[in-house]
Amino acid sequence: MRKVYLLLLLIGCSTAVLAQKNGTIKGVAFDTISKQPVAMATISVLEKKDSSLVTFSMTDAAGRFELKGLANGEYRLLITHVNYHSSNTVFTISDAEKIKDFGSVAMADKAKVLSEVVVGNDAPPVTLIGDTVQYNAGSFRVQPNANVEQLLKKLPGVKVDKDGTVTAQGEKVNRVLVDGKEFFGNDPKIATRNLPADAVDKVQVYDKQSDQAQLTGFDDGNYEKTINLKLKKDKKKGLFGKIMAGAGDKERYEGRFNVNSFKGARQMSVIGMGNNTNAEGFSFMDILNFTGALNQMKQGMSGGGVNISMSADDAASYGMAMGGRNSGINTTAGGGVNYNNLIGEKLDLQSNYFYNRFNPESITRTLRQTTSGSLTNIDKSVVNTDNMNNTHRVNLNLLYQIDSMNSIRITPSFSYQKTKNRSRRDFSAERSDGSMVNAGFSNNESNNEGYTFRNDIIYRKKFQRKGRTFSLSLNSNLNKSDGDGSLESIINSYTNGNISKRDTLDQRSTSKGDLKGYTARAVYTEPLWKRTLLEFSAGKSNTTSTSEKITYNFNKNSGKYDAINAAQTNDFENIYGYTTAGFRMRKQGKKYNYSLGVNWQKAELEGKIITG
Repeated sequence: MRKVYLLLLLIGCSTAVLAQKNGTIKGVAFDTISKQPVAMATISVLEKKDSSLVTFSMTDAAGRFELKGLANGEYRLLITHVNYHSSNTVFTISDAEKIKDFGSVAMADKAKVLSEVVVGNDAPPVTLIGDTVQYNAGSFRVQPNANVEQLLKKLPGVKVDKDGTVTAQGEKVNRVLVDGKEFFGNDPKIATRNLPADAVDKVQVYDKQSDQAQLTGFDDGNYEKTINLKLKKDKKKGLFGKIMAGAGDKERYEGRFNVNSFKGARQMSVIGMGNNTNAEGFSFMDILNFTGALNQMKQGMSGGGVNISMSADDAASYGMAMGGRNSGINTTAGGGVNYNNLIGEKLDLQSNYFYNRFNPESITRTLRQTTSGSLTNIDKSVVNTDNMNNTHRVNLNLLYQIDSMNSIRITPSFSYQKTKNRSRRDFSAERSDGSMVNAGFSNNESNNEGYTFRNDIIYRKKFQRKGRTFSLSLNSNLNKSDGDGSLESIINSYTNGNISKRDTLDQRSTSKGDLKGYTARAVYTEPLWKRTLLEFSAGKSNTTSTSEKITYNFNKNSGKYDAINAAQTNDFENIYGYTTAGFRMRKQGKKYNYSLGVNWQKAELEGKIITG
């Protein structure tokens, strides 16, 4: 009987809770001058007592709005739109009045109505300004000391994955800016995980047009989903930041800090971290990209450029968490400086330096028993790995605005990396009676050192006629790597307790690779008629790359490593160049864009491979 009473009590409580939150408001936002509905206005419901946000929505194309699930209480209805004066109404939800119909809510056009100026602090949680969705950060409550990533998780239409990848309106965000400028390069995670949420005033989400589209004013359909973090005014006048540190048993520690100093156009930030708890550092994208480039040079390349990539197995050798594959103890340390400023009236400087040290260590012990008929084998193995990766990165972005019609942008970047990888495996197999089947070990060591340098220079010119432009760009690449390695292995096979066979491998190897290349391109655009553009382009590119690996076996006669292993020795040289020219007509319609054109290209490829 008590169970029945308890069930009835729970049903009653649930019904009471549902009854408390079944209030509804609805209405239509209406322009009093044009007698037209106001679409995409922000509808916010605030607590009357403290103006805290309860819920919000936006009007549809017909200006209608409806919000449900309101509990009994006193509220304020705030309706805002970028082109209209705000509407503010107090209302109550009670048992006697669960549905509040506001009917047609008058909205006064700012451009047509001159009225008294009302100063207030109310701001809509979401505003649509042109093609930009703007979130008012103060309308979304987060925990004290939260970072920007935690703030983004609260925003409707924005999603943050476990690895920190940000998606907005269903598209991946590739760039996060701070007051319109880059923060430690192009990796969004450095900004979202190191800036405090309480420093942000507005979060703006928009599709950033390509540089060419911004130059010509002609939409070419190339966009990059971008988030811009507008800081609060008080954060641009002093110093702010965050320091966190902790320690535990087994000599575990973790700490990180960020210090920011913004004043006007000057932005300066310093970040640092260190841990041996397998917590992710700031970003491993530079390690992935740089190592991939070095691997391409060592393996030999074709075509006119470097396809930067890295396999999951390669990444696992560096102890990176890819697809949840992360083991052992990872010791990570890193830090950097970001500095942006306007120098004089014409030079815009954006710069950053970053250092990352990554040291994963692991010990893996395996014991496996296999049975086949009456035979039982016991396999044992111990694998020790100790890898070290040190990376330095410097990025500069210089924009010199010669005048309103001419500009030059120079963006050099330099990365240096040094790696040391060590792996030892000891193994044995024995029968159930204790007799040995085989036993042995293998030692594998490799050291690599190298750098990558890239520089882009682009000159842009606008003419008086809109859409008539000229640009000239030069891209140059330099990559170089040197490495050495050793492999030692002994496998003993046993018969009747004695060694019946021994396989040995004792090698030393050296490797080196380099790449030198440039690409020059000129583009001229001419407007034909409204929404139609004619584009002429010409370019030339040349890339030379070499890759060499020499492997030596140990020579018992001389006692030296001077016996070349032909199967694992190669020398590769590749020269690729092309000349291209063409033109196309681009049409921008209201519902579609299209382009028609002709392109001519002459390419030359010369390669040489030497093996053995």
